[in-house]
Amino acid sequence: MNKRIKVIQIIPTLELGGAEIMVENLSVALNHLNNDVKVISLYSKTTPISRRLENNRIPVFYLDKKIGFDWKIFTKLYKLLKTERPDVIHTHLYATTYVVPVAKLLKVKVIVHTIHSIADKEVSLARQRIYDIYYKFLKVKPVAISSMIRESFQKVYKWSGENIPLINNGIDLNKCISKVHELDSSKHIKIIHIGSFKEAKNHLGLIDSFNIVHKKNANTILELIGNGQLEADVRKRVNELGLANYVVFLGVKEDVFSYLSESDIFVLPSLWEGMPISLIEAMGTALPIVATKVGGIPDMIEDRVNGLLVNIDVNEIAQAMLELADSYELRKQLGENAQKSSEQYSARNMTLKYLKLYCDLL
Repeated sequence: MNKRIKVIQIIPTLELGGAEIMVENLSVALNHLNNDVKVISLYSKTTPISRRLENNRIPVFYLDKKIGFDWKIFTKLYKLLKTERPDVIHTHLYATTYVVPVAKLLKVKVIVHTIHSIADKEVSLARQRIYDIYYKFLKVKPVAISSMIRESFQKVYKWSGENIPLINNGIDLNKCISKVHELDSSKHIKIIHIGSFKEAKNHLGLIDSFNIVHKKNANTILELIGNGQLEADVRKRVNELGLANYVVFLGVKEDVFSYLSESDIFVLPSLWEGMPISLIEAMGTALPIVATKVGGIPDMIEDRVNGLLVNIDVNEIAQAMLELADSYELRKQLGENAQKSSEQYSARNMTLKYLKLYCDLL
């Protein structure tokens, strides 16, 4: 692993999201290990992540993709990859659709694709058929971020080949600000959620659960970090339930750790997931967690050891939040255990595993 490797990460956008933050963390750590790293964003929009990458001297290329299928991306990728001549191309989300034909034409030896969500939710059915060809005949190397995702991949793609590598997501744990648990009955109990306003994150279900919580414990408030297409629907539900003074829409935040450290409970009521970066961030901050038993979450959270695991059920989610809101000792215990568990999800651990995989495939 002493060889300097030229790696290009390719992803649709660098908007704030789990896969995008993973790309940032991996790219920065690879760069610190003296590898040549560049990032390609299919869409042309600078973001906090792209600016941080550039501040770390990692070049970011924008391909100005149009909405929908854009044939011009093949030409743009060909010209760029022909110039850069990477040893490894590492793809994420649906960028793989465009990348593989071009990479094969240019005889790029190693193409790695990280599966960020359960396989039947990661891409459309049409793209699944294309990816099936990529994996089985064009030697694209899939990597799962949790055992549940690996199982879903094997089922969806009827995979009978070699074992699929499992590499957990990781974050820079040094950025975490440890929660100081205080017993102060006069303070509001802050419940926080981080995630884009999209179907998978189940914001409407969360609002219904919080409505139950707030009726039984009026000292609770809910903070939502993120934005997205469903935000208007969520705001409407909040107003309908008379919760406008108790649900705070914070928008997108570059630094979530200061908000996490000021909160008391982290909730993740998702309908499906991969390995949520926001969950690792909350664990690293020593927050007690309520999360649904979906995707890679059960690989990370053991019920009543380092969090509370629940079914996708409004009442179950509410009861778990109430239990934590009513017990300082339980919040402190689960939060401290979550922080200990977070140590295995460091960006360095993730990066060393990817680097070994790159080298093994070269």
